[in-house]
Amino acid sequence: MTDDSQRNFRSVYYEKVGFRGVEEKKSLEILLKDDRLDTEKLCTFSQRFPLPSMYRALVWKVLLGILPPHHESHAKVMMYRKEQYSDVLHALKVVRFVSDATPQAEVYLRMYQLESGKLPRSPSFPLEPEDEVFLAIAKAMEEMVEDSVDCYWITRRFVNQLNTKYRDSLPQLLETGLSSSGWRL
Repeated sequence: MTDDSQRNFRSVYYEKVGFRGVEEKKSLEILLKDDRLDTEKLCTFSQRFPLPSMYRALVWKVLLGILPPHHESHAKVMMYRKEQYSDVLHALKVVRFVSDATPQAEVYLRMYQLESGKLPRSPSFPLEPEDEVFLAIAKAMEEMVEDSVDCYWITRRFVNQLNTKYRDSLPQLLETGLSSSGWRL
């Protein structure tokens, strides 16, 4: 028997008309049901298939190390992440680096700069090229991730990965239009 005849006939039909996501979504749900998430399998899955938007933030948080692979720890770890986010945001407001009128992507940038020890002396100082990269990524993330805490942490860890693994490529990314609004992740 072939694989097609063993599967649900609707799945075969959907694949023939170009809707492959039905089986992929089920596969991802099976991966996410494990008590301990297998980051290797999640990584492989996310490289091969598009992530459904309902699972995207969770998968990214696990793959970027924001959340541990164990489900039972997720709520507690996110509570700590939210507290840290609130503390850093409060500190920036106290020193008047950000206000309620500051664009959210810039707030994320200032939080990242404060936590990494690179906060300039004044908010009016010109941005460095790597700050432009951060802002572009933060703006793209804002379109995909609804929660501001998740958006900050995903952006922060994504930028750290970019800086760690692809530091030499950053100038080329800037030249090819990463800082323009048309760049998408």
